[in-house]
Amino acid sequence: MTNGQLDGLPVPPWLHEEPEIRDLLDSLLTRLDKTPLAERKQALTVRLSKKHQPNLFKNSEASDCSWGLLMSLSGVVLTVTENPKRKPFDPVCAGATVRLLAGAEEAAEALLRRWLDRPCLPSYSARWAAVVAAGDQLFPGATTELIRRVPKLADKTPRELLSAFVCIGAYQEEGLTLRQLSARCFWGNSKFLDSREDLVRSLFPQIIIAPRPVIIHVYLPAQLTDVLFIENQDTYLQTAASDSAAVDRHALIYVSGFKGAAARIRDPQGALVHFHAVSDPRHQKQFLDWWFSRNEANWPVWFWGDLDFSGFMILKALRGVFGDVSAWPAGYLPMLDLLAKSAGHSAENGNKGGQIDPGDTGCAYADGVLLPALRSSGLLVDQEAVSI
Repeated sequence: MTNGQLDGLPVPPWLHEEPEIRDLLDSLLTRLDKTPLAERKQALTVRLSKKHQPNLFKNSEASDCSWGLLMSLSGVVLTVTENPKRKPFDPVCAGATVRLLAGAEEAAEALLRRWLDRPCLPSYSARWAAVVAAGDQLFPGATTELIRRVPKLADKTPRELLSAFVCIGAYQEEGLTLRQLSARCFWGNSKFLDSREDLVRSLFPQIIIAPRPVIIHVYLPAQLTDVLFIENQDTYLQTAASDSAAVDRHALIYVSGFKGAAARIRDPQGALVHFHAVSDPRHQKQFLDWWFSRNEANWPVWFWGDLDFSGFMILKALRGVFGDVSAWPAGYLPMLDLLAKSAGHSAENGNKGGQIDPGDTGCAYADGVLLPALRSSGLLVDQEAVSI
């Protein structure tokens, strides 16, 4: 069937009597409304299932008739492919796939839209640009980035989403955090604006957005000689409760991943220090003066985290913020023993396939011992695997 031959094909007289087939065709168009053919990298394919086409799977005369009618569209407006791995007693439709007529997809889409009275909608980006242009006067700043970035929420129309952005203006003088703004304007979704602060500021140049401080958890011992950053929460809590001589004079700091290595954690506006309930209060002022005022304290500063590349990226970042931070041998030695026994896990099994080798961290122990062991073994060990 050629493109030209498709143009004049009449609506099959039986289509209104076959709701499952009509719904199947309708679902193809709904998906095309969301992502047009021109934007698709692969063909739009639907697999028949008992859940969505129960009548086709009934092994009855009526289901045989419906299957025959669906197949009458194959090679005309659809390409229907039976499942070559179908079991002998399964219905012929089991696992079959349906797509627009291969090689004539655009003409097939146009025909289905005429049959079902479903005109082609403008693309989402075009609708978004039109809605923003119509509401341009609602923003004190420029809307160029708002049009270019094309934000989406699955169950919201462009007009509803634009209204949510306009809503930000009602809070621009209240000094809310970005997450508070997001939750109040975007249907309780506090994370929608996480990567869009620059966009918000372009729309509302005078807006006041409160910084969201990093919360630093610290345990202070009765006698303080060392500082130890710990990557993971469970290990921090377990070590704080430990009576091990290895940590009895160490201030323990829960790093919370890369947030704890951000430069702003040494800024009083960028961080809040919370001391563990059983911390000794006598060292608090000295500790805070070292942390925020960068007063000299002459404490050795250590880091202990996962024995993986991400952990050493944190160490490298900590050295950029706190200076001479070293990998903590007492924590890493038992983890090295696990590596030597091949008791670690692969990056893939630990969902860490995207980690990047940091190269040199600047710490002699990490660069000379720990990283070479990681690279040669091909295995990783999470910090929680050992106790101190």
